[in-house]
Amino acid sequence: MVTRCVVALAVFALALWAGQGRFLVAAQGRDGDVELSMDHVALSVPDIATSVAWYTEMLGFKEVRRGGRAGGMQTALIQHGAIRIELFQLPGAASLPDSRRNPSEDFRTHGVKHFGFEVKDVRALVDRLKAKGVHVAFEVVENPGAIFAFVSDNAGNAVELIQHKR
Repeated sequence: MVTRCVVALAVFALALWAGQGRFLVAAQGRDGDVELSMDHVALSVPDIATSVAWYTEMLGFKEVRRGGRAGGMQTALIQHGAIRIELFQLPGAASLPDSRRNPSEDFRTHGVKHFGFEVKDVRALVDRLKAKGVHVAFEVVENPGAIFAFVSDNAGNAVELIQHKR
């Protein structure tokens, strides 16, 4: 029960963190207090330069650093405000399977499904991204609490754009 509470708080913090800056969540775990703050999301991509360019051009990220490691792995850290994404390119890495490119189908596979950015106007941003040729994986949906859509980045990763109703 306590573990579920900690996980629920972490997920809640992640959802809020995207548009509000860094969040620090303190909760009582089995072994005492657990303090969490979201640091980054990591993505494996087929071409690091293309992915840096996509996130820069489409969503306004800035490149913070780029590096490499043994075996030909390349890395880049991009940032938009407090949101950080670490990109990895590895020689011979497998492509994202087609089933993982469709948010509705991807729920049938265990693991991380997508990440989301809170935005002020989902419809306007989706229209702007469509005009730039971005693939909309899940058209704009409105429910009582939010308006959201999913787009695909240049590597096929699902990115949720969400506008909470307040």
